[in-house]
Amino acid sequence: MPNNAPFDNLSYLVTLLVMVATTHPQYAIGRFAAAALRRQGRERAELVSQLLFGEPVRILESNKNWSRIACAEDGFEAYIRNEQIKAVDELTFLRQKSSPAFALDLFAPVLGNQFALPITLGARLPDFDGLHLHLDDKRYTYSGQAAMSADLKTSPELIIKLARKLLYVPQLSGGRTPSGIDSAALVQLIGRIVGLQLPRTAETQANCGRTVDFMVQCQAADLAFFDDNRGNINHVGFILPDSRILHAGDCVRIDAIDHYGIFNFERGRYTHRLRIVKRLLPDMKQQDVLKTKKEMEEVDPAQLSVFG
Repeated sequence: MPNNAPFDNLSYLVTLLVMVATTHPQYAIGRFAAAALRRQGRERAELVSQLLFGEPVRILESNKNWSRIACAEDGFEAYIRNEQIKAVDELTFLRQKSSPAFALDLFAPVLGNQFALPITLGARLPDFDGLHLHLDDKRYTYSGQAAMSADLKTSPELIIKLARKLLYVPQLSGGRTPSGIDSAALVQLIGRIVGLQLPRTAETQANCGRTVDFMVQCQAADLAFFDDNRGNINHVGFILPDSRILHAGDCVRIDAIDHYGIFNFERGRYTHRLRIVKRLLPDMKQQDVLKTKKEMEEVDPAQLSVFG
């Protein structure tokens, strides 16, 4: 009988290539301002997060209507409708993950020849040149405020300045936009813009950084974490000078904080119990702490417009 080994080897090679092709993760980015990420692949499943325009994901598996995806930077897994993501090549995926251009306006449109797509703070602009972005050999215009990630300084001043833009945005569990946001998303979104990569939930964010032992040692942009009656961490916010905190309560707001927790003067009571404070940025010298405090005081903490 003739030796069929070459054919067997070829068949094995083809099978192996098919297996690699089908198991190798595909890449995609968000197509719209904010696509719903759900716990399960069905419309009424719980909203667990949102995917902003241009944010990169890996496609883990797909069916006719839904894909299970993993967010590129934190591995957060959820389900999304297929039409709400756009397949991209690996190079675009890596650029959008590591060196994106960020939209810095609360709302601003991406303009095409026949449409205007509103995008939000923290959206990512593929192949952005300062005015135009490019995708699938097509050019779109973005005239809102934007910056390359490499040009944004990781500083407490910038963190608080960006976070203040979201003041009075309503709290929304799973939300990540100026239409609604939760406490962990607020910290994660603002942190990523300035180069800090954090997990999606307050509980996992509490594992990051260095512990600050006493409230008097806190610096601006330290993260304060709070727990529920069962001891589960479920809330987080940015510490400000003068024993204040910026967080997403009923809305994104500034309240008082001490070693007990967050005190809401409107309600006349504590609303969140302090668990731990973590620091992600370098320790500051006393003169730098005072300088930061002065710079932040130049912005009215009771601003009446989220567009300030």
